[in-house]
Amino acid sequence: MLTLLVGALVVALIALGTVLFFQFSGDDGGEQVAQETRPALYKVQDSQDSNMNSVLASREQDTRPLNEGELFERHNSEISGQSLGFTLRDSDLTEDCSAAVWGEQVERALADADCTQAGRATYLSEDDVFGVVAVFNLADIEGSRAVAEAMELPETEEGEEPADPGFVLSPSGEDPLNRLGTGYSAADAIITGHYLVVVWVQPTDSESVDERVSLVTPLVTLANFRNPFFRRIGELGGDAPAGAEEGTGTEEVPGAGDGTGEGVGQETVEDPPPADGTVEAPGVPGE
Repeated sequence: MLTLLVGALVVALIALGTVLFFQFSGDDGGEQVAQETRPALYKVQDSQDSNMNSVLASREQDTRPLNEGELFERHNSEISGQSLGFTLRDSDLTEDCSAAVWGEQVERALADADCTQAGRATYLSEDDVFGVVAVFNLADIEGSRAVAEAMELPETEEGEEPADPGFVLSPSGEDPLNRLGTGYSAADAIITGHYLVVVWVQPTDSESVDERVSLVTPLVTLANFRNPFFRRIGELGGDAPAGAEEGTGTEEVPGAGDGTGEGVGQETVEDPPPADGTVEAPGVPGE
């Protein structure tokens, strides 16, 4: 009888150990969950009274919901510019906007802005850079601005640790996305009418937030994820930019900063992009 009890206890302990291993290692055969991190540098881009912000100012004007084909197929399956190319790896479109972010402040801002859709995509580059793009479908442009502001770290006294409001969650925690935010990364939140587009990039080999490098080019390139919204301008009777249907490239602004927050600032993204296929670069993420 004692032998049977000991044997049963051993089996139970082995089963418990197996359950705990998979629970805490995350190795349950499914995709790894993305970590709750944020970029070392974050900047809000708002071109104010641009054509895009006027035509796409609210969901009352732009009633058609986002769809996966529009966001992730066609030219957004591969995005290139400035001799840099990105390829789509993961994508997700959901009506549960809270699933696309972490942090109570950001979740509350999305709810207040009546977020109805959140689209996210991960992109990999052969030039050792990876990134995440997120788009939020909000009631109006003021909601877009409010959510972008909610993602900013609050100002604090010297030596005081700020309370993190939260940020975007990658749709995948698989390598290299499991390192997003643990190395040196930068993000631009681009006000796009009632849509907020967040572009977040990091070098693949970066292991420390203190390893400052220029991230201007990948930020500008992935900002071309906004091309479907330029097409919407034409659908709504606005002046769609030339070449929007074919996709636009980007060129870095001469004399712009180096992406570390220490150089000369860049111009914000202007709408529409010029007919020669170039887009003015988003501003350098500020400290």
